[in-house]
Amino acid sequence: MTRKRWGRWLAAGILLLLSAAIVAAQARKAAGLEAVRDEVLRYVRQRFSIPANVTLSLAPFRDAEGLPEFYQTTVLVNGGKSQQVAYVSKDGKYLIFGNIYQLGSDPRLAVERQIDLRDQAGVGPANAPVTIVEYSDLECPMCARMHEFLAKQLIPKYGNKIRVVFKEFPLVQIHQWALSGAIADQCVFEINPSAVLPFRTLVFENQGLVNATNARSLLLDFAQRVGVERLKLATCMDSKATLPRVEASMREGQRLGVNSTPTLFVNGQMVVGLPPPAQFDAIVDHALAAAR
Repeated sequence: MTRKRWGRWLAAGILLLLSAAIVAAQARKAAGLEAVRDEVLRYVRQRFSIPANVTLSLAPFRDAEGLPEFYQTTVLVNGGKSQQVAYVSKDGKYLIFGNIYQLGSDPRLAVERQIDLRDQAGVGPANAPVTIVEYSDLECPMCARMHEFLAKQLIPKYGNKIRVVFKEFPLVQIHQWALSGAIADQCVFEINPSAVLPFRTLVFENQGLVNATNARSLLLDFAQRVGVERLKLATCMDSKATLPRVEASMREGQRLGVNSTPTLFVNGQMVVGLPPPAQFDAIVDHALAAAR
């Protein structure tokens, strides 16, 4: 073989090797991106408790304009009936989906770290293996049904195994007296913490009687019936002394993705609305088993 022909074969061989290396690199990148896509879908489904019968998919990744270290994609729910833009860091570690989330972590632990459990209204021991945090609105009819389930079924069934924490999330855009109710609820907690559960029970049981005009009077009546001093509560309500606590609870819920009531977190797992009792029990049982 002449030197010239050998040179051509050598050049062709180098080109083939380079081409194979490029193809292999592209394959590795594609496999890496596919793994990141799978992790994003896993995290979003678990973080927001999206049922298995709801389909989740991602639009193709593309470089994010103005964010050179991130890809941009769109999370598609049920084939695009609902969608939201998301950003994924190119190292596959972080997801920006309204808030910033760390991929590869347990989303339930991330949620738990964001919930303030200090000096909060609720029932059950602080060291209970399962903590249920409920973001609720005293004017919300479904919240009344959830409260009845919690007070009459769940708490008696599980006893000291669970702690239920009540957080205020009044839907002020659609409810007329929800904010007043939230302020009153927190005032009851500050005056007599043990009266919170019976007070909330009375409010929910008589929810249909309350309106914007009579809310103050009826809330005072309900609190007095469960042992809260009327004058102290009136002073607290009229001064809106607990409004900062209510607003802090609302901001916290918004950071966690709460946009409707009731929304609960069972050891960090989001539960939206009122699932069947057996399903809710299964969630609690799973949390208890995981906490052992």
